[in-house]
Amino acid sequence: MNGTEALLALVAAFDAAAIPYMIVGSYSSNFYGIPRSTKDADLVLHLPSSGWTTLPALLPPGIHMEAQMGFEMVTSTRKELLRVEDSLFEIELFHLSEDAHDQSRFSRRRRIEIFPGSFVWLPTAEDVIIQKLRWSKGAQRSKDFADAVAVMKVQGKHLDWPYMEDWCSQHGTHDILAEAKAEAAPAWGE
Repeated sequence: MNGTEALLALVAAFDAAAIPYMIVGSYSSNFYGIPRSTKDADLVLHLPSSGWTTLPALLPPGIHMEAQMGFEMVTSTRKELLRVEDSLFEIELFHLSEDAHDQSRFSRRRRIEIFPGSFVWLPTAEDVIIQKLRWSKGAQRSKDFADAVAVMKVQGKHLDWPYMEDWCSQHGTHDILAEAKAEAAPAWGE
């Protein structure tokens, strides 16, 4: 099973078990922006603590959860790592945190047809940009900045700029937002 097949099997299992989730990271920025290759998928799940202990029993065949929990370094969010058999592809499951933006983007998520016949929950394009800029600053990863610019290039004129400016001001990334917007603006003829 390849990475996308594993991801779609996993979200189908979450849908069947009524587990609230959203796909974040490169899959969401690829959907709204300019696709690039990726070796992993990231999801945010809203589960009570007890739900995490029963999660391994819900996983599709060929997907296994690591025993050790980890932490995402920018927001210190708890995460679980899933391995796909016979593949280098990994899936990270992030616990929905109490972080104000994490809560906001989860409440704003949308059910979207990401592949023909495959509907999944994704954050809005604005929330993808906000989070990518936050990671760009906190983790010093250039690919996150590039992903934010790519989403802006494709979605630019349709974005809720005041919403993004407010969150980026709160996260200390308003200057990075302005830089990304300046880089993306020629794509919309400005």
